[in-house]
Parts: sequence; C-alpha cells; structure tokens
Amino acid sequence: MEAWKLSWTLLLLLIAVFTDICTGKVRNRLICLGISTGILFQIWEFGMIGLFWSGIQIFFPVIVLFLLFLMRALGAGDIKLFSMIGSIWNLKLLCYCMIFSFLTGAVFSLLKLLYQKNLISRILYFCRYVKISLETRCIGIYERQSDGKQNTICFTIAILIGFCIAMEVVN
Repeated sequence: MEAWKLSWTLLLLLIAVFTDICTGKVRNRLICLGISTGILFQIWEFGMIGLFWSGIQIFFPVIVLFLLFLMRALGAGDIKLFSMIGSIWNLKLLCYCMIFSFLTGAVFSLLKLLYQKNLISRILYFCRYVKISLETRCIGIYERQSDGKQNTICFTIAILIGFCIAMEVVN
C-alpha cells in the first residue's frame, strides 16, 4: 500500500507542479481527485476511523495557513495541495512536509532575491508591512510587486521537494 500511495502522491504533485508552471494555478479537479483517493486509502487502511483522521488532516493546513492566505503570501492551491497530501498520508508526515516545504521555499526566495538584487528593498518593504499591520491592527495584502519586479516563486516545486524530504525523514 505504501508504494501505491507514494507513487500516486508523486504523480499528483508532478502534475500540480506542471500545471502551476504553465498556468499559475493548481486545478481543483486534481485536488479533488487526490483528496478522494486519499480518503479511500485511509478507509482501506484504517476502516471508518480513517475517514475521521483524513478529515482532520485535510482541514489542518487550511486552519494553520489561513493567515498566509489572507495576506496573499500563499495561494489557495498551495494550501489545498497540503490538504491533499494530508488526506493521503498522516499528520506527522504532513507537518514535516509543510516544514520542509517552507524551508525549501525560503531558500528559493532568498536565491531569487539575491539574483534580482532586491533583497534589501524587500526586507525594508516587509518591515514597513509589519509596522503598518501592527499600527492598524489589520492584516492587509502583502504586495508582491512593490518595487516593479516579480517576487514570487512557484511554491508547488517547494511542496514537491518538501514532500520528498519528509518521506525520507519520517520513513
């Protein structure tokens, strides 16, 4: 069962990366397919209690990452991709996957900022953003192009790498 789950998850993540690179979006049909099969994997492996755990693991990323979504620092497709991984695997692997994905994303972001030579301006922008958010007690949208350069990364790649690292650490 583990080999099937691993192969299936990697296939879904590779498709998500491809569509994200080509269109900038992760398709809901892909997420629904992954979550549906994840729930079936859980029920097959643990019986009806698997349905309960799958539900918790689906909603965990939504709850934990909602603030980043509100700030527009993380896309809904990325959060749903974590939910898909949670539906297929367990909470421990999901948490490791999220941690390693964000660490990978941080490295990608740092490299991109250094390459674009706008690291200092982005740090200053972030400091202003935090100051305004604290003063107004309101979380606004974090602008991605405040200095005229594209400052986003394809986070689905970081999720794929984070998942692969988490599989090595957990197993």
